Amino acid sequence: MNDRVFIGVDLGTSLKRKSTGIACIVERHGSPWIYSLPEHTMSDDTFIRASIARMYSDYTSCIVAIDAPLSKPEHGSMRYCEKRLRKFGIPCYPSGAEWVREWVDKGIELKNWCENTLCAGVIEVYPYAASRALDIGVGVRKKSKEGRSVIQKGLRTIIGGLDEMTMDVLLSDDELDAILSAYTAYCVDHGKFKKMDGSDGTIYIPLKMAVHTIDEYRPVG
Repeated sequence: MNDRVFIGVDLGTSLKRKSTGIACIVERHGSPWIYSLPEHTMSDDTFIRASIARMYSDYTSCIVAIDAPLSKPEHGSMRYCEKRLRKFGIPCYPSGAEWVREWVDKGIELKNWCENTLCAGVIEVYPYAASRALDIGVGVRKKSKEGRSVIQKGLRTIIGGLDEMTMDVLLSDDELDAILSAYTAYCVDHGKFKKMDGSDGTIYIPLKMAVHTIDEYRPVG
């Protein structure tokens, strides 16, 4: 049995279409390695939890990185971590707004389930901030075929096995965000991250590699 697995969840809310991506990364020969093709599913809690539990089943420990607010603001519509992101020029949804309440509640419920049922570590991540930090697909439209192709090619340079796993398959934006989330969890486990934090929440962001070896990083300017 292997040691640790890193699971990324790009959490959606729709029960009518596939809106949640789930990806799994492991470590192989000191580098991050995609374990299987990401899953793309409707945002049914039962489906999502079953997928996470299945990905975790062969490992002894797990970090689940969730792309959704995992706490609510102490005051107003935005948490301090979100305000900090905006100061860096990175837009984000206000987690206290009424129109995102279902998404926020769903994220918090998933976090509690992962911690209490699976005894997994859980972090909040933001794939758009991760792509900015890693300089992957900056300026492209991730929902377009061209944008997704650029992002997928960028991920292939930092995650082993992704090229062979995907071949000619172009992943959805939800699946790509899930991979970015899982990679962020990997970086956090290796101490290669920065965080936007405050008393009401923390968002984790991976650091950019200086060269294409997993142990050499430089801070994002």
